[in-house]
Amino acid sequence: MFRPTHGHEPGSSAECELYKEEKEGLVMNQHILIVTPDQGQGSAIKQVLKDAGFTNLVLAHSSRAAINLLTDHPVDAIVSAVELEPVDGWRFARIIRSGALAVKPHIPIIMLSDGYSERIAQATSKAFQVNRFIPFEKFHTLPSVLNDLLRQEKPGVPKSSLLVVEDYLDTVELIKRVLSNRFEIDVATTGKQGLQSWMEKRHDLVLLDVMLPEMAGNDVLKEILKESPRQSVVMMTAQSTQERAAELIIDGAVDYISKPFSADQLRQVCEIAVQREDFLFSNQEFASHEEALYQEKELAQITLQSIADGVIRTNARGEIEYMNPVAEQVTGWRLDKARNRPFRDILRCFNNNNQATASPVEITLSNQATLYGAQDITFMNREGTRLKLDHVTSPIQNRHNEIIGAVMVFRDLTEEHELARQLEYQARHDALTGLTNRSAFEGHLEILIEKLPRSDDTHALCYIDLDQFKVVNDTCGHLAGDQLLQRISSIILNKIRKDSDILARFGGDEFVLLLSDCPIDRATRVAEEICREIQEYRFVYDHKTFALGASIGVVSLTPEITSANDALRMADNACYVAKEKGRNRVHLYHIDDQELVRRSDEMHVVSKINHALENEGFSLFYQEIRSLKDDHSNHKHIEILIRMKGEEGDWIAPGLFLPAAERYSVAPKIDKWVVSSVMKWLSNNRKCLEHIEMCSINLSGLSFCDENFPDFIKNEIQSCNVPAQKICFEITETTAIRNMHDAADFIHTMRSFGCSFALDDFGSGMSSYAYLKALPVDYLKIDGMFVKDIMIDPIDKAMVKSINEIGHVFGLKTIAEFAETNDIIEEVCRLGVDFAQGFAISKPTPINSLISIYS
Repeated sequence: MFRPTHGHEPGSSAECELYKEEKEGLVMNQHILIVTPDQGQGSAIKQVLKDAGFTNLVLAHSSRAAINLLTDHPVDAIVSAVELEPVDGWRFARIIRSGALAVKPHIPIIMLSDGYSERIAQATSKAFQVNRFIPFEKFHTLPSVLNDLLRQEKPGVPKSSLLVVEDYLDTVELIKRVLSNRFEIDVATTGKQGLQSWMEKRHDLVLLDVMLPEMAGNDVLKEILKESPRQSVVMMTAQSTQERAAELIIDGAVDYISKPFSADQLRQVCEIAVQREDFLFSNQEFASHEEALYQEKELAQITLQSIADGVIRTNARGEIEYMNPVAEQVTGWRLDKARNRPFRDILRCFNNNNQATASPVEITLSNQATLYGAQDITFMNREGTRLKLDHVTSPIQNRHNEIIGAVMVFRDLTEEHELARQLEYQARHDALTGLTNRSAFEGHLEILIEKLPRSDDTHALCYIDLDQFKVVNDTCGHLAGDQLLQRISSIILNKIRKDSDILARFGGDEFVLLLSDCPIDRATRVAEEICREIQEYRFVYDHKTFALGASIGVVSLTPEITSANDALRMADNACYVAKEKGRNRVHLYHIDDQELVRRSDEMHVVSKINHALENEGFSLFYQEIRSLKDDHSNHKHIEILIRMKGEEGDWIAPGLFLPAAERYSVAPKIDKWVVSSVMKWLSNNRKCLEHIEMCSINLSGLSFCDENFPDFIKNEIQSCNVPAQKICFEITETTAIRNMHDAADFIHTMRSFGCSFALDDFGSGMSSYAYLKALPVDYLKIDGMFVKDIMIDPIDKAMVKSINEIGHVFGLKTIAEFAETNDIIEEVCRLGVDFAQGFAISKPTPINSLISIYS
């Protein structure tokens, strides 16, 4: 039992009353402190708790009385009003959570109020670590809420609900780690599942991937907004262009985040998005309860002063009536100085052309409709600082639906906007030279090329590669090299038109120049002038003088060029020709240069391959080969694929480097790397190995012509303790036919060891059926050129049917490649094909994703 002290302490009749009833029950016997200055409110709360069976109730009529009581007398739960003196309920809760009083650190706190905005109160409750907020008109729910909190060992502050719709499990785990403290998280891995989950729970925030199985993210977004137009949805996308971001926002997303993202990016975007819902909800509540807001002005001010958003209220003439402290800080005006002034005197507004424009308050009062913050408005405060404010401005109506004012709720996003502007600049410019970077240049070039068929303009592209730059770097270090690149940038810029031409640095000592509206003869002269200027320039560093040169390739941009990649490739090829012809010269691209271009191109690729082999630049991917007979098997048949990391961190498909690798005899090195890496991965991931029925590995003809290669494979399989029966090697039909004797010997040797074989791209050779007898393979992979058009070309369908039947006659299993649609899968299944492989089943995926599947 609580024992009151003397004087004006909590036990005095003026401020504190003690109630004790001897009843049974663990929860009901716990001590509850009720803090409210309203006698009638206190009596009502006490009565509803007594009727529910609570026995030990202490009633304090001020925050001072409650604090004095808690200094010496701990309680088990606190029910408090917001309207307290001398310390309001929010600050009273903060004192409790500070540990200054004799209460448990996780003591349940329930806040009651006649608030105008339940959403603001709920948001404030989270900020002040209050466990629950209950509007006083719902105080009859207090016993059940209190009972629920008291039964919890450590009752927590309610979290906002978050639905994550993402099919990549690694991304889901990252999101959980970053946001679990802030949100209650539900997860869906397909678009349909995500929509169903949202329909059932209506989460506070949805984090939605653009690319999803079953239903695309954009379609899920449309369905959600159709049901709830104000739902906060953040889109996740790997396509991080400005145009893509604008499309997502226009479609209704509140924000977007590019993959891959950092924890701080994710946390910031989601925090702003979920708070936006609070802004919109709060603004609607203010507008719909204007009369109550007017009558309970003091209570509203307490709540508004507790939030982190600025609030400005005006009368029907647009004159200031109220500003909270945040608004005072942002505008630079104190309320007593701003009151009765027009809104436009407090915050001046400008459009994107820096012209004065109507304020949100003026627009709202004129249109008598809610206005949501527009990005094309810039505000200026009293000090002349330009601001970006995310705001919602709504008209205030009285009981007769007359407009009596407007309320603007805003958040200062100036710093974020400036940071975004800087990031946008950095994303489009080279950090060293300040020139346009590769990504931005390619985007501009792509747009220009798209316009070529509809325009008579003539443009030229120059690829500039410095000669002897490496000498400077190796002799004087990278600092000297950086200074040289900056000087070269200035030399080139002085030779071009700054208002129309674009110069970009592509990395290292390579520059690309776009000469707009420039005939090819003039472009060639400009390139020659640049070449001459660089040749005549002398770079001096640390008392050393260096002479340089430049090889420049020039290509005329014509409607026949269909992509930026093609144009850059042509210019790059012309640059290589210039180097091959002796450097320090200009070469104009001609179609007749193809042989020399091909060789130069492939040598460049081979260099990248060797670098990748030495610097872990390759990565293993896989693609599923699905059985069409027992589709419900949990054991996978997969083909190992390889990707090479590009200069920009992207993954390069094998079709872009394997031809050069075979032509210059580098393919066996790649094959050894793949075999060794696959065996080590399978050995280190035994659970995955258990569920993999067959693992197919592609080999080049140069590898199985090497007599030592079979021993290398055997050693790798044995040392990693991988069952040979789970390994299948794929060799192409044309390669096998070209090296028939070696291929047959290699297959016999490895099959006797336990491995299987597949003949890849079958049907592409001239005498396919005749060679099947000499090649003891286990699988026949039907060339995808027949499979992909099987639904529209009867000849292709007949070829697939024929190959499948011949394969079965030889006792082989057949695999249909390029199964790109479900219709194709159904058709090859009807034809009796055993397996299918293609994008309709699975796309190439990093092999490590199998770990999460079978963990």
